[in-house]
Amino acid sequence: MAITNTQQGVITEAEFAKIAILTSNGRLVPTRALADDDRRDFEIHIRRHFRESLAVQLKTAKHLRLHGRSRVLQINFRVKAPLVSDEHLYYFLAHFDIKARGYTDPLFFIPSPFFHKHALHVVGRGTIELQFKASMEANAKGMWTPFALPQAKLGERILEILNSRLSTQQRPDSAVAELIGLPGVVWLQRPTPISSSRRSRAA
Repeated sequence: MAITNTQQGVITEAEFAKIAILTSNGRLVPTRALADDDRRDFEIHIRRHFRESLAVQLKTAKHLRLHGRSRVLQINFRVKAPLVSDEHLYYFLAHFDIKARGYTDPLFFIPSPFFHKHALHVVGRGTIELQFKASMEANAKGMWTPFALPQAKLGERILEILNSRLSTQQRPDSAVAELIGLPGVVWLQRPTPISSSRRSRAA
């Protein structure tokens, strides 16, 4: 008897959390979203750092397709309009091997603005269909290739993204930096930089 889609979701989410924690030496804290209204399965932050987090939406497949001699991961899914892209939202796409009880390398970790732009397949009345199709071969070349990585590198990649955001946050605004540099000015507290969320809507 095959596992259900609900069971697949529970298993693959638990596996994602396990890999993210282990491959970051425990530095990453994945938290399940109690309500998936914003289409994300996890919120992830670095332990003891709460300013920056990534939202992650998981999409997995139990089977790979064959295209000639190449194994292809294809995942189709629908979402309700509007389609919201955000630099803090990432897609995790992977093949879950039931017999091996784990993910097959490579995995794909893709920022939503890029994913929505290139995976957009069909726009209907109130719904949008997205299609992801990528080669699983080591010598693959395509638009998804830059986002492919072995599961052993997943934690490192997420840490890299979050650390780059944290370093940007800690950089003071140019006007603030100019004031700090004036003679006689004493810096008592790090100023909070002004940041704006980059969001775009499609459909």
